[in-house]
Amino acid sequence: MIVEVPGYRLAEPLGAGATGVVYAANRLADGRSVAIKVVHPELVDPQYRDRLRREARLAAAVDHPGVVRVHAVGGDGDQAWLAMDRLSGPDLQRLLEDEGPLPVERAVALLTEVAGAVEAMHQAGVIHRDLKPANIILDGDRPTVADFGVARQLASLESTGMDLSGGADWLRSGTASGPSLGAMAGTVAYMAPEQWRGESVSAATDVYALGGTLFTLLTGRRPFDRRTLPELAYAVAMLPPPAPSAYGVPAGFDEVVRTAMAKAPEDRYPSAHAFAAALGAATTGPPKRWTRRRVGKLVAIAAPVIAIGGVGASLLAQGEAHPAQLTVCAQDATVRDAPRSRTVIATVHRGDRLTPIAQHDGDSWVHVRLDDGRNGWSLTEFVRHQC
Repeated sequence: MIVEVPGYRLAEPLGAGATGVVYAANRLADGRSVAIKVVHPELVDPQYRDRLRREARLAAAVDHPGVVRVHAVGGDGDQAWLAMDRLSGPDLQRLLEDEGPLPVERAVALLTEVAGAVEAMHQAGVIHRDLKPANIILDGDRPTVADFGVARQLASLESTGMDLSGGADWLRSGTASGPSLGAMAGTVAYMAPEQWRGESVSAATDVYALGGTLFTLLTGRRPFDRRTLPELAYAVAMLPPPAPSAYGVPAGFDEVVRTAMAKAPEDRYPSAHAFAAALGAATTGPPKRWTRRRVGKLVAIAAPVIAIGGVGASLLAQGEAHPAQLTVCAQDATVRDAPRSRTVIATVHRGDRLTPIAQHDGDSWVHVRLDDGRNGWSLTEFVRHQC
C-alpha cells in the first residue's frame, strides 16, 4: 500500500509496531530529515485523531533533551500521522538483540536519563502509556523517549476481540489456551495491570513500565515472558514481579523492580524521579545508619548466640543449619517429579511453605521437599524466599 503524507516525501520503513509504521522522510519545505509515524488505519477514528493532536501539542511543550520532538501531526479519514525527530541510533530492544543483557552500570545510566525524560513529560501533563525498550532510541549515547501519546490503550488487545475485564474465563482457567502473543508482545509485556483492565492511566503506569524495562535491560528477558495472552494476563494480575537476581543481577535491584511493578498504582514509586533515586541507591547500596537503637538490637540478637556458641558452631560446621523455607507466591503452583515434566505430584497454594534442597536446574526450577517428606521440582517464579 502506498502511503502519502502531505508536505513530506516518505522513504523506507524504519520499523513497525502494534500501533503503526515509522518511515524515514524528508520535509518538502526545507529538506529536513524526519521520521513519520503512520498509525494503522484500523485504529483511527475521529476521537483518536483529536486525542493525538491534543497530546502532540502537550508533548511539544516538553523541554527535555531526552524526549523526541514532535514537529507536526495530521491526517483525515482513516489516516493519522505525526512527524518527529529522526534519531541516529538503534532502539534499546535492538541493542539487546545485538549485545544481550546490558552491564549494570550502563543499564542504570541509561534508565536514569530515561526516568528524567519521563518525569519532564509528567510535569507537562503527558503520560506515555507505552514505555518499553523499543520506544527508547539512542541518539549518540543519549537515550531518547519516543512514540509517546500515540499508543491507544489496549489497541493490540482490542484487535483480538477478547474481553480483558472481569468476565474473561480464560484469566482464571490456568490453561495455556488463547492467541499467541507474536508481534504484540513488545507492547503488552510492559503494560500495567490497570491498562489490562481498561482503567485510566497515570504517572504510576509509566513507573510500572520503567520497572519492567529495567528488568529487561538487566536480564535480556521480558518481564512475565509468556507464550499466550491468557498466561501473560494471569501473570500480570497474580504473580509477584520477577526478580533480576534470579539471573545473576545484584540483589539490590530486586526491590527496585518489585516496587516499580507493584500491582496497585499507589504502591509504586510516587514519581519517575523517585524511581531514578532508587536506581542510584541500588547501585551504590544505601548507607547503614548505626543508631543506638540499631546497635541495641544487634546486641540483643548476638547475646543468645554467644551463650550457645559451642552448640551453634558445631551445627554450622556440620552443615546442619535449617535452610530458609520457600513460600508459594502464586495463587496455585505445582510440584512435579522432574523439571519440565508433566507429572504433577502435588498442588500447593499461596502461603504454603516448602523446604528447598540444594539442587537447582538452571534458573527456572528448584528442588523442594514437601511437608510429607516427598521431593519434587517447582518453578522458581512461583515459590520464592520472599513474595
